[in-house]
Amino acid sequence: MARKGSKRQNIDRPAIEARLADARKFLEAAEMFVEDDTVSAWKVAGSNAVNAGIAASDVICGIVLGEYSRSGNHNDAVALLVEATQPDAALRKHLNALLADKSSYQYGTAGVRHAAARALVEHAAKLVAESERRAKR
Repeated sequence: MARKGSKRQNIDRPAIEARLADARKFLEAAEMFVEDDTVSAWKVAGSNAVNAGIAASDVICGIVLGEYSRSGNHNDAVALLVEATQPDAALRKHLNALLADKSSYQYGTAGVRHAAARALVEHAAKLVAESERRAKR
C-alpha cells in the first residue's frame, strides 16, 4: 500500500500489463530509430529508450512492491527500484544511465551522438527484459 503523503502510487495487475506494453513499444521505437543516420533520429531513439526504461522500472516496482513512483524527482524512482531489486545493483545502474541523459534527448540536441543513443537503447533493453521476466512469474 502506498504510504500516506508519499509520491508512490498503487498499481494493479492490469495497469502493470499496460505499463509493460508501453515499455515494449517505447523500446521498439528506440531500436528502430537508433539505426537511422541522423541526429534527430538518434534523439528520438534516446528519448524512447528513456521512456522504455522508466516504464520497465514501473513494472518491476509494481510487481515486487505493488506500487511505483509518482514523484517528479527521478531519484525517488531510482530509490524505489533499489528497494524492489536489492541486493542487485545492475538495474539501478541502467535506470541511472537513462535518466542522466534524459534532458539531452528529450529537450535538446547537445550531446546527442549515435554511440550514446545506442548505449541508451541497450540500457533500456536490459530493463525491459527484466520487467518481462518478472511479469512471467
